[in-house]
Amino acid sequence: MNQTSERRHDLDALRAVAMLLGIALHAGLSFGTFEWIVQDSRTHWAFDLVVAAIHGFRMPMFFVVSGFFTAMLWRRRGLRSLLWHRIHRIALPLALCMITVIPAMNWASGIALTSGAKVSAGAYADVDPRESVWAAARVGDVSMIEQSIEKGADIDEGDPQTGVTPLALATLFGQPEAVDALIQLGADVNGRDRLGSTALHGAAFLGRVKAARLLVDAGADLGARNSDNATPYDALSVDWGTTVFIAGLLGIQPDEQQVEEGRKAVSALFDAVSTDRGANPGRDGKSEKDDLSGILGWLLHASVFHHLWFLWHLCWLVLAFAIYATLADRFGWRGLSSRVMLSPARWLWLVPLTMVPQWFMLGFGPDTSAGILPMPPVLGYYAIFFFYGVLYYDSDDGRADRWWPITVPTAMLAVVPLGLSLDGDLRNAIGAPVGLVALRLGATALKVVYAWLMAFGLMGMFRALVKTESRALRYVSDSSYWLYIAHLPLIILAQAWVRYWPVPSVVKFAMICLVVTAVLLLAYQTVVRYTVVGTMLNGPRQRLRKVAADT
Repeated sequence: MNQTSERRHDLDALRAVAMLLGIALHAGLSFGTFEWIVQDSRTHWAFDLVVAAIHGFRMPMFFVVSGFFTAMLWRRRGLRSLLWHRIHRIALPLALCMITVIPAMNWASGIALTSGAKVSAGAYADVDPRESVWAAARVGDVSMIEQSIEKGADIDEGDPQTGVTPLALATLFGQPEAVDALIQLGADVNGRDRLGSTALHGAAFLGRVKAARLLVDAGADLGARNSDNATPYDALSVDWGTTVFIAGLLGIQPDEQQVEEGRKAVSALFDAVSTDRGANPGRDGKSEKDDLSGILGWLLHASVFHHLWFLWHLCWLVLAFAIYATLADRFGWRGLSSRVMLSPARWLWLVPLTMVPQWFMLGFGPDTSAGILPMPPVLGYYAIFFFYGVLYYDSDDGRADRWWPITVPTAMLAVVPLGLSLDGDLRNAIGAPVGLVALRLGATALKVVYAWLMAFGLMGMFRALVKTESRALRYVSDSSYWLYIAHLPLIILAQAWVRYWPVPSVVKFAMICLVVTAVLLLAYQTVVRYTVVGTMLNGPRQRLRKVAADT
């Protein structure tokens, strides 16, 4: 019997779990050994495993559920009603968040990145010297820079958020004394960040004249090109809106007049140096194709949407779905058979298909693409999960994964460790190309199998356990959207607040999750749920007293 005519409370709850797991994932990032905005003073490898396990399935599962509900709305109400619904529930919230939550996140990130450097020197005693050198570079604490390097900090290592080196950080934050000290200590004046920019790019970008002079005198390359093919000369002409945005990501509030005057002085310095060296390494010789390549690179790589990238991806996928739905309506298409979609045969086409975009991504699980133009492999990866959900709606005959008590534990306890092990071997491998290809194929297959095992297993689990609607689950489902879109600025501030507390990391992690969730739930109940914002997120809701009075 086809059960898709009824409301799927199980998938409502599963979608909410995917959102809430995002809070736990982001809260745990500061306690792992990987790069993040805030690095806690007490990290543990166990958080690496937990974060990888959550990240490997959470958003793929979410996109399956989103595809299912998209198809449900289309079949029940028609394409026009679906598109109007998605504008209200996805596009409008994203637009509102771009002028509220995203600036708040940039502000919180700036606070977190600079707060550690404002602690007294004695407080750095038990802090990772890598973090202290980045923090000291931002505030120009030369003594702390020297101490951090003596304790083993890598003078050219990039900070967790951006990959920016201590020398570039000191330059961007306008700390010429620190720039000079780092140069004297042996910093690479042409060291590059994650996007290929050097400290001289930063000096030109924000008009840091003294730092630029020190870098040039030390032999910095005026012709160095970053991943957008831009030289320090090009950084002199970045428009003001982009300047404010990028500086905001670093927690810098630039003054327009000072930046413009500084850029003029830096430009004159570059011209003088170019004349002395007998060559102009700036824009000369750059073609229009190079300019277009730089623009395309920015559109793809600039982190515009941060943790709300998934809403932007959904906008693209809904547009693709509109084309699919139009053709399906015209030709009477009712999806694939349940044998293809629900039987074990689905593994024969789902795994190879999903491996194609996963092949182009590094790390355990999918990459994140937060730019204006989604990275094609990332969008393609999530499109597979989304459209599986679409086809699943049409083919669902009431069956679910009955083997979830076995598949879910197997995925988490066997596939994750093996996948992480192969992924680590791949990064450390130095052998024959055939060996590398085999390792990569194995790692890619395991990542994909894990994502689908967890998606199918959890869908089966929730279908078995959540058979009817409950008021509590409905409230959690409603509030989860708000909790997720608003949580990250508070998470970052909380991580910065507790980073030096002398208590176990698991205690700090639990406290961050509980406090942030409680604050946001209070806000949801008092100023969101029954307001225009709540209507935009979940549809209109009435207070219980009003409902009782009406009945």
